[in-house]
Order: sequence, then structure tokens, then C-alpha cells
Amino acid sequence: MRATVSPDGRITVRDADGAVIAEEAAPVSWTADGRAVLRWRIPPDAHFYGLGERAAPLDLRGGVYVNWNTDPRTYGPGDDPLYLCVPFLLVLLPEGRGAFGLLLENSARSWFDLGRTEPGVVRIEVESPHPSPTPLRGEVSCILFFAPTVAELVERFTEATGRHPLFPRWALGYHQCRWSYYPEERVRRLARDFRETYRVPCDGIHLDIHYMDGYRVFTWDPRRFPDPKGLIADLHGQGFKVVTIIDPGVKADRNYRVFREGLERGMFCRYPDGRVFIGPVWPGNCAFPDFTDPRVREWWGDLHRDLLEAGVDGVWDDMNEPALFGEDGATIPGPVRHNLDGAGGDHRVAHNLYGLNMARATAEGLARLRPDRRPFVITRSGWTGVQRYTAHWTADNRSDWASLRQTLPMVLNLGLSGIAFTGSDIGGFEGFATGELFTRWLQMSVFFPFCRAHTYFASHDQEPWSWGEPYLSVNREFIQLRYQLLPYLYTALWQCAQRGVPIVRPLLWASQDDPTTHTLDDEFLCGDALLVAPVLEEGATRRRVYLPAGRWYDFWTDDVLEGPGWIEAEAPLERIPVFVRAGAAVPMGPEMDYVGQRPTDPLTLHLYPPAEGQEGVSFLYEDDGETIAYQRGEYLLHRFALSTGRLEWTTEGDHNPGPRRVEAIIHRGAGQEPVRLEDIAPGVRRLDHLI
Repeated sequence: MRATVSPDGRITVRDADGAVIAEEAAPVSWTADGRAVLRWRIPPDAHFYGLGERAAPLDLRGGVYVNWNTDPRTYGPGDDPLYLCVPFLLVLLPEGRGAFGLLLENSARSWFDLGRTEPGVVRIEVESPHPSPTPLRGEVSCILFFAPTVAELVERFTEATGRHPLFPRWALGYHQCRWSYYPEERVRRLARDFRETYRVPCDGIHLDIHYMDGYRVFTWDPRRFPDPKGLIADLHGQGFKVVTIIDPGVKADRNYRVFREGLERGMFCRYPDGRVFIGPVWPGNCAFPDFTDPRVREWWGDLHRDLLEAGVDGVWDDMNEPALFGEDGATIPGPVRHNLDGAGGDHRVAHNLYGLNMARATAEGLARLRPDRRPFVITRSGWTGVQRYTAHWTADNRSDWASLRQTLPMVLNLGLSGIAFTGSDIGGFEGFATGELFTRWLQMSVFFPFCRAHTYFASHDQEPWSWGEPYLSVNREFIQLRYQLLPYLYTALWQCAQRGVPIVRPLLWASQDDPTTHTLDDEFLCGDALLVAPVLEEGATRRRVYLPAGRWYDFWTDDVLEGPGWIEAEAPLERIPVFVRAGAAVPMGPEMDYVGQRPTDPLTLHLYPPAEGQEGVSFLYEDDGETIAYQRGEYLLHRFALSTGRLEWTTEGDHNPGPRRVEAIIHRGAGQEPVRLEDIAPGVRRLDHLI
């Protein structure tokens, strides 16, 4: 349903076809400067989630959150706003009354006060899209969603606003970055360190701004990278993919092709009097493309041709809040004009849409230039629906334990906002992590969709081996575990693309009737089967873990535990608590140095029998991992129904994974050796005599 508050203070509710359902006076008022103010009361035991990227707890109640995409330089817990805001508020009502969501459709600056000013009252303020000193009352529009569960609500929300595409499988590998790896020999040494010196799996090497010629986008520094095509070809030969950063600022230099062409074709944002807006960023004075113009998006997308011809595999959109140098929060001035897809308006309306439209331009350009390969784009900024085009990361965090603890609720709320393929800079961006901090951060991130280490220019190297032993061995083993889990993680990505299901989910996702889960934000579900409880405290070797109702297996020991309830779990440096839901079939593959190094052979199904009389259903999704052939039916979907004495395995789809061995390991509990079944195949298999 869509609700619109008109300037005269009436609310009109329409159904999906536009028919009026209700019309009445709204609980709305207007401030002197033209802000619309909406207020309504919420039960004292309701919980709030969503709103995009927030350095806040999972339950947002009691905070004030600003929707204005902002580069805070670096951030810590409590800083607001950040880079990617989504004005979608998800409310879990008490006593089993379900959940509802409110999506604010206005892109101007807005504020969500969730009971801080007035306890028990939600107050939403929306800035007038019209400039002072004569503000006008604009229309306020929102979409309302209702569902009995949070899971169904997010599915409906992402059905309306879009879902992540099925990214290439290598996107789920381990990625390494710093600001910056240069010159070319430094990149080659990094590759040798991964493949030969330390034998740590890795798929992605990311190049930050120093690969460019004077920070000019779509160029290469001829001294630092004299032969980018040759370098990337050599990296491809070792199994690496290369991701290059691109900023929106185009250096104002008439000898620079991109600026000259953009100027001639009218691609840049302008003041009302027609002057091109110029602002300072990395290259110096820059012009900024108006990505809200379809012509500009097409032009910008095509500019990636040279990078792709050099072999670049993915693109990293940065600084696209948009951020300028100067005071904190510096951005394009409000009066600067934008096309807004033909509607016209100024930056007060276009600001929050800028990163979304840059990401769209990039993704659509890559798809156009390489039509049979899936684009991989990551973005720092965005708005509602940006997930249709890109992945995301939580940007410039800090290398400290507080930032590690903050990461998990941020990722959880991003997933509940539709932005599910995300992760953080492992080890923290600003500063230099200790070996323990990096390892604990990595152990958590191995179960996140995007798994990338990154650090800033003044930091020491921050790679998995940078602290020596015992950290290197632990880091290597956990990255190897991620690669073994690729069949499981890729299936979770497919579920996300199909139904908007976050890969990383709060415990309330599957246990909404359990009030303990409603505010729990230091453990999470990864996919359908795994519960992960990362270590978030320095020096900790144990931690409390809450297990929701049902039977759980300890991933490491096969101990069988019953929930609901708290347990005390061992967590030495080489381990974090991980549990498997009874009834699950967890598909795993062999160790590998990079995605595609070898076939998934053997494919191993780890079976965790449910309690007597119960059944669990699990899935495995497979395709070629790279092209869009899956859209033509070239995929293979496996369904596993597991009960105490029976495994029923069915398949659909036309993808042929090639010859391989498939084995099953039945986990029977601590003290009992798992049972290994060789060469199993689809069909029905009796397990009574094996359990």
C-alpha cells in the first residue's frame, strides 16, 4: 500500500492498483521552514530495525537517525549519518501481532526519531524540497508493508524495491586491499605471497586510487603501471581477479579526455545559471557527472570499456555520497541542478540518489560491455534499491575492538534493509590491528557475504600473515574453511537473489516468537543452517551463546545441544563458536586456492539428523558461476529432505556439473564417529541402520 500526506495535511492510502482505500486527516504538522512532521505512538515493547547503514545496535529504538548520505572520514559506534541510508523502518510488534514496514519515498533529508525525544512516539521529519526563504509544503509519500513475520516482510519489501543479482561466484572468495598497492611489482609480490610464500587462498586483489594517473578516473599511472594488461593477464593466470576503484569526480583538465568529452556533451552537474559545478576531491578541482540523467548513465557506463579491455574484473565505486574535500559532510551545494530522470530538481532532492545512480550506471555499463558475464560492482553509498546493481561494504571503520563489535549489527540491519551482500574492512581501515583483532575479525567475516581485508595508507601491511604465527595458521585455516563452504554460501546468495533473504540474518529471523532474539546482536545466522557467535572481546577464550529452540550440533565437536537457552562455549584463538541446526544438509567442497581452481569434487553433504519425528529441508544451488546461462535454465537445484532415518534427494535444472564424487557424512553426536557414505546419488536413501 502507498500512503501520501498532502500539503493540506490529509493522508490518502491507495492499494497496489492506485485505488483509494482510505482518506482522512493525518497526524501531520508543518514547521516554519517547511518540514513535514509525522507522529504516531508505538507500543513500549515494539522493536525497530532497518534504516540502512547505522553505527547503532540491532534494535534502533531510542535513537535519532538522519537520512543524508555522508562521508564521516572515519566512524565509530554512535556516529550518524553514514554513507548509505535507506529510509525503511521495520517494526516488530509485540505479542505475536506481526511486523510492518514504512518506506519513505521522499529523497530529501529526513529524520527518524524513534522515541528519544518522546518515549513511545515515532517522529519522522522530512525536509522541504523547496529552498528557503520561502519554503513550500511538499507532498510526503510512503509505502506501507504488513506481514506476520519479519522474514515475510523483508521478502515483500525486496519484491517492491529489488534484490541483489546473482554475483559471479568468485565474489564470495577472499579479497585483499589496501590504500594502495603500487607499483606493479608490489602487486606481483602480493600475488606471490598468497600463492607461494604463505599459501593462503585469495580471489580478489583490489587497486585503490594510486593506480590512476593523477587520480584521473579511467586511466593508469604510466610509471607505476606501465603494462596493466600484461599485469592483469599474469594475475588471471594465477587465479586472481582484479577490482579497480572509480570515483565520481572528474578532474577539470581540458587535456583530459573524460573531462573534455563530458563538458562538450553536457554531462556534468550545473548551477541554475548554467555554470558547471566544480569541487575539490583527489585529483584537485573536479566536475561531477549528473547520474540522475539517463544519457549520463549510459556515457559513464561506456567509459569502463578500456578497463575491461585491460582485463579488469570488477569495479569499486567510492566517494559517491558524493563527498568533497573541506568541512565534514562537504558535498555538492543544494542549488546545483539535476535531471532526476526528466523530473528536474536540485541537489537537496538528488543528493541521496547520487550513489545509487552511479552504481546503476556502472553495473549497466559492465553488463552492456560484457553481455554474457555477470557484473561485479561494490559501492560505498546508495539508497533504497541500490542492491539491484551492486554489493556494498561498510567503509572507513577503525581498527579497534569497539568497531569490530559494531560491525555485526550494522551488517544485520543492512540485510533487513535489502542490502544483503555486504561486509566490513577486516581488521579495520583506520589504524593498525593487532594480530588477535585481525584474526577475530576475519573469523566473523568468513561467514559474511563480502570478505575483504583493507587498511589505510599510513598503516603497516594488514594481510593474513602480517603478524606471524600463530595468527597466520589460524587465518589460513579459516579462509580455507570459507572456500570449503562455497557451495553452501553460493546457495545462500541464490536464495538472496530469489527472495531477498539476507545471507547474514539476526536470530529473530527464524525465532521471532522468542523475545530473547529481538535485541540479540552479537551472534547471527549464516544461511539456513549455521549459527555463528564471533569473539568480540579482547583476550576472550570463552563466550556465552544463546541457542534458540530446537536441536543444535556443535560444528567442531558434534556435541548435541538443545535450545532455547544459554551455554558457555569454548573459544580459543583458533576457534569461534559455530553451531548447525538439526535437520540440515550442509554442502561443502574441497580446499582450493581460488574459485574455479578445481571442480567441486568431491561434493560432501554433511548431514545433521533431526530429532525423532522431525524433518529438515536444505538446498544446494549450482550453475557455471560466471555467465548468465542460468537465466536460460542452465542451473541445478538440489533439494534434501532429511529425517531421522531417511534422506530424500531431488534435483531440477539443466546444468551439468561434470563427473564428480558425492559423499555424505552423517554426524551422530559427540563420542560417535561420523558415518561416511561413498558415491551417493539423487533418490531416497534409508539411514535407519546408520544412526
